[in-house]
Amino acid sequence: MSYCTPQDLIDRLGMREATAISDRDKTGQPNTAELTRLLLEASDVANGYIRRRYALPLVDANGQAAIAPPALKLRVIDIARYCACGTEIMATEEIRNRYKDAISWLRDVMDGKAALGEYALAGSGGAAPLGGAWAVVTQPKTFDNMGAVL
Repeated sequence: MSYCTPQDLIDRLGMREATAISDRDKTGQPNTAELTRLLLEASDVANGYIRRRYALPLVDANGQAAIAPPALKLRVIDIARYCACGTEIMATEEIRNRYKDAISWLRDVMDGKAALGEYALAGSGGAAPLGGAWAVVTQPKTFDNMGAVL
């Protein structure tokens, strides 16, 4: 499942750029099948990070299918744009930086430093916490007469 539609990409990047990254047949129009493929690949990249923290597909705390948050859509578009670069389309510094920023943000989501919203956590079914302190509780250590840990 893709987090974006070809129209989301066109709205974000414009018709000219959408055509440039997808029109392999030189028709002068965006190729929606190619844009869909790029967005699916980019969504798969995002899922590699997101699945470490959130249950996939994204669902809200009530188990209902969730709409991808705008921040995630923007990152998926930036990843798709970067992945479209190759021999015919040059990856500019801006495209590379946006890709790197998208991956960095996804790492932050994975590590709990950034949140997608109130979606179910991976393995818990509950909503992801939206901030606050973390605490680790351990059992007290027991020592024998020689000072070795039991």
